[in-house]
Amino acid sequence: MTETPHLSLKFEQLEKAKQIAQNSVPKIQRVPHHLRDRENFAKHYLPRLVSIGPIHHGAEKLQLGEKYKLMWAAMYLERTKQDAQTLYQKIASNIEQLKDLFAEDVIRDFPDDEKLSWSWMLFVDGCSLLQILEKGELQDPKEMNVKVDQLVLVWQDVLLLENQLPYHVLKLLSDHEDDAKLVKSMNEFLKCHHLSPELRSKKQDIGNSMTKDEHRALDEEGYTSVYVKNEDILHGEHKIEISQESPIHLLDQLRRYVLDDPHKKQKNETGNVKKEDQNTNEDLDMTTYRNIQELRAAGIKLKRDKSRRRLRDVSFSYRWMCLCAELTLPQITVDDTTTPTFLNLIAYEMCPDFKNNFEICSFVVFMDSLIDHPEDVKELRAAKVLHNALGSDEDVAKLFNTISADLVPDMESYLHVRRQIEKHYRSKYRTWIALGYHTYFSNPWAVIAFHAALVVLVLTFIQTWFTIHPIG
Repeated sequence: MTETPHLSLKFEQLEKAKQIAQNSVPKIQRVPHHLRDRENFAKHYLPRLVSIGPIHHGAEKLQLGEKYKLMWAAMYLERTKQDAQTLYQKIASNIEQLKDLFAEDVIRDFPDDEKLSWSWMLFVDGCSLLQILEKGELQDPKEMNVKVDQLVLVWQDVLLLENQLPYHVLKLLSDHEDDAKLVKSMNEFLKCHHLSPELRSKKQDIGNSMTKDEHRALDEEGYTSVYVKNEDILHGEHKIEISQESPIHLLDQLRRYVLDDPHKKQKNETGNVKKEDQNTNEDLDMTTYRNIQELRAAGIKLKRDKSRRRLRDVSFSYRWMCLCAELTLPQITVDDTTTPTFLNLIAYEMCPDFKNNFEICSFVVFMDSLIDHPEDVKELRAAKVLHNALGSDEDVAKLFNTISADLVPDMESYLHVRRQIEKHYRSKYRTWIALGYHTYFSNPWAVIAFHAALVVLVLTFIQTWFTIHPIG
């Protein structure tokens, strides 16, 4: 067969395809079309005030944001007393390596591929983002010279998948000496997010009895962890060292923050299957319960995880000699930011070059398995597991039912918990015992009523006995 030059090129491309290496880190990219094209979802991936990075740079509706970014960049330079030209040169001398951290289509579609345009864009956006991270407090919008409603939009915009800057850009522009301090500034910014593990609650609980040194130690415990092993990432006139455990970008750090560092490969009580369960109970993999209402009818009580440390802290247990069955869940707040936050975290987990265990996807699917109706949300609120700042309970139920559509979770996530729940749900005697406990012993009034009824029953028996068998 005679090959044409065009066909020969095709075969060369086919041969080279198997040699394409996996990226060591995920590149900044667009939301996959199969996620964006779902009805009413596209708006949750688009910035409303500011663009960060090249994907939405220059959009007409974001021109006000361009003015704000210049202002914030100037404020950052003045506050940190750094020279603008020196910082710009750090970006320019590493621009080719920095561009390689973005997906090919992002680089191709940027309106101007000149070195000057890329360098200036990353320089301004990076300085403004650092100013946002360190001074963008909603309680004090004057620090950013904007109104609070605009700052709220900024908060949402900087956590969109398509609005991310590589951590390496921030490291080049930061005045922090090491990774730990820059990551701490990220965590301080994320601390007020509704998915935050809220380390400050830990401080509030014990803060009155702590010294300044103990507060400082608590900060170190909460914000520095495994940022110890360094390597040279960028090459050029201005080399920097980036930890192998450094976040990819701000959204990646949010994910790590709410999962409490998922890079620690631990098998724990949150759903990873124990070895002894791997080859048993296969018949329990088929879920028969459908929502919280059915679990409540089976005598399972909801309990809030008081530590509030990790989003994935879910467990099932018995108390009081197996009389009380409890499903422990992390406390979450649902508000207007919940949908875009979860959708962008889900889109990040589903990026083809990001290796992960789909922890966020799995959590959303698990919550959807518990929530079908507004009554299920009401039970979560009553147990103080869920704080509804969105609207009606029906709105919350619809939210989880909608964002969980078409997700494929990690099959091992929460499997151990699911099996325990299913085993209890199918066990009639345990269901009766647990239901009886919750009916008659779940609160002091129920206990009093039970004992009062028992006393009445005993007195009635005694009265009846003496009526039938009078004394003398």
